[in-house]
Amino acid sequence: MLSRKYRLAAVAIAAMLTAGCGSELDGAAQPAEIDVRTLDVGKYSTDPLEVRYTYAPDLSNRTQLSMMRLAGNIAVGPEIDPRFTYSATPIPVPYAHTASRVLTPDAAAALDRNGLLFGYAARVSDKSFEKSGNPSTGSTFIDLTVMQFPDEETAARSAAETDAIDFAVAADANQPVILSKYPGAHSHWRPGIATIGSTLAHGKYVVHLFIGVAEPQLDQLTALAEQVYAVQLPLLDTLPPLSREDMLRLPYDPDGMLRRTLNPNGLGAPNVTSQAVFGLRGFLHQSTDQGYWNRTMNDAGVDRYSISDYTRLFRARDDGSARKLADVALELSFPGAAAVPGGVPGSSCGEKTNSAGYSVKRFRCVLVYRQYVATVESDQLADAHQQAAAQYALLANSTW
Repeated sequence: MLSRKYRLAAVAIAAMLTAGCGSELDGAAQPAEIDVRTLDVGKYSTDPLEVRYTYAPDLSNRTQLSMMRLAGNIAVGPEIDPRFTYSATPIPVPYAHTASRVLTPDAAAALDRNGLLFGYAARVSDKSFEKSGNPSTGSTFIDLTVMQFPDEETAARSAAETDAIDFAVAADANQPVILSKYPGAHSHWRPGIATIGSTLAHGKYVVHLFIGVAEPQLDQLTALAEQVYAVQLPLLDTLPPLSREDMLRLPYDPDGMLRRTLNPNGLGAPNVTSQAVFGLRGFLHQSTDQGYWNRTMNDAGVDRYSISDYTRLFRARDDGSARKLADVALELSFPGAAAVPGGVPGSSCGEKTNSAGYSVKRFRCVLVYRQYVATVESDQLADAHQQAAAQYALLANSTW
């Protein structure tokens, strides 16, 4: 046992060390880290999201979380074939009527009648998409939609009805097509037109394909449809379907990504397009150049990605991988030079040129904190600097 004198000395030394190095609470600096309380964060909060927002499961929230989960098991272009390097904006399907964006409009009634729970549509091509989102002339493209239904019976009925409705749009010209490797798929094409539609029930899931090639060659269309099914169906086998009760029990932010993502308004309701967490596939569906970002993210070991409006957060393999990812985060869309925010270690900023990327914001800043890489965007560079400072401070304040 230590004497009282030595116990008091130990307490005094511990107190001095704490005062010198700070604690992880309230943004105090750790050894070799800055004191984030000195950063110019402007109006932005540096508190983790749960301090300002409490998640409450409801019908809308459960559907948004279900679509995020599904997006992680929908094939991306390079998985199907390395030539499919480009992507268009994915289309979430929270309700039957929203499916009209990817299916024949009249199919919505059939989906609703069969109790569609949710869906998600991804689009890839061997050429970059037009600004309108349409495939480029002469491209080979794939529209891949996956939907989940309450049971296998409603899924099978929906697949058959969806194809029949689409076939009837041009019943005098369309012809049925049999896929030799997937005879249960409902498929058709119009001779002379370089596209094919195919719908297949797979357990409680329905997979719908709309595929186009450069020339109206049926053998190319059927081979590509079978190739997509060969990649997509095993991914669904690893994703247990959800009941309505399961959907309500989905975790909101199990990896703590959203709590670390700058959220100026403190509004945390899940939204698959603006307040969401994904794995790598979910990020790639939202990337216009999947080939480039697939290589880049795999090199960095990125396994989680979150988005809150214009803020993005990536979790890399380790600190070194995060720094390498940050080095290339501006190259494609923000190649113009821009001043860096003062006091934010290892940060960089870029300006969007007229021809670069699809972002509507002018400036982007990138920062690294341990294994996390974040990007913030604004039309005003000073505002982007304050966001970057706030995001860095938030990451430091979210280590507990």
